[in-house]
Amino acid sequence: MIETYGLFEKMGNARPDLDNRMQEFAVANPEFRLISADVGRAGMPAFIKKYPKQYYNTGIAEMSAMDLAAGMALEGYKPWIYGMSVFNTLRAGEGIRTNMCYQKANVKIIGCNTGLCQGPCGFTHYALEDLAILRTFPNLVLCAPCDATQAVKAFDAANEIDGPVYLRLGNGRNESEVYKNDYKFEFGKGIEIAEGKDGYIIACGMMVPYAVEAAKQLKAEGVDCGVIDMHTLKPLDKELVYKAAETTGKIVTCEDAFIIGGLGGAVCECVAESGIPCKVKRLGVPDMIPGFGSFKEQMEHLGFGVEAMKAAIKAL
Repeated sequence: MIETYGLFEKMGNARPDLDNRMQEFAVANPEFRLISADVGRAGMPAFIKKYPKQYYNTGIAEMSAMDLAAGMALEGYKPWIYGMSVFNTLRAGEGIRTNMCYQKANVKIIGCNTGLCQGPCGFTHYALEDLAILRTFPNLVLCAPCDATQAVKAFDAANEIDGPVYLRLGNGRNESEVYKNDYKFEFGKGIEIAEGKDGYIIACGMMVPYAVEAAKQLKAEGVDCGVIDMHTLKPLDKELVYKAAETTGKIVTCEDAFIIGGLGGAVCECVAESGIPCKVKRLGVPDMIPGFGSFKEQMEHLGFGVEAMKAAIKAL
């Protein structure tokens, strides 16, 4: 088992951590550019202040940000876009699909405020469809880092790829860290945090620390549950899914997104096509329009928190 922190034992902040890494990258790569649709100051204020000539604000126009980034990439620049995931993928999804993926443009995107992080703002600001939408785009690497440390690792890994990459952050501030020690990060290679004999929880993004907590509580109750951090949804680590399915025949997926088409859908497709006998239960936001409330309130109300994961494993 990989050594992990307890839930909320150590908190991380992905936005300032990425801000610092961008500054380092910009020095070594003068062709680096940061583009944002009027939310850059909320995400990377230090970078903008220090490197104003490498920052572009398109205003509240996400499609313009995608167009600008694609054009710059085709001219040899290394653009990164920072924006709210709900607007990146719904307002400007066609820009990602056609201007970036179709042309294999070397553009990287950070989608923030995902899932139900914007609880008080309501459904218009929830990013619940983004995983399902982006998973259908060819040539795109789709990654949902589980904590701030992993977000920086994903940033570094993305810069080694010549092509479009989408990093899906949570809120990016004051979120639970997962790993106590350093580890190897690679797109398309999930991380088996703990092995299990009775079932597996496969989670992504900010649901990973909750999955680790659920497994710890199950262990204390006599249920041996494994945990997989499936940080990359595309390409999916099919071999790790096969291992979980073959070993236990019971998988619970958990994501802070609609269960249709996201991580749960990807795992179900993988299991179904493998022919391995395995039961799968998807946890996340059901097929409904959620109301208002904090992330904790919404998670518990919609049934994809720690208790829901424990109950799902036991039911299987």
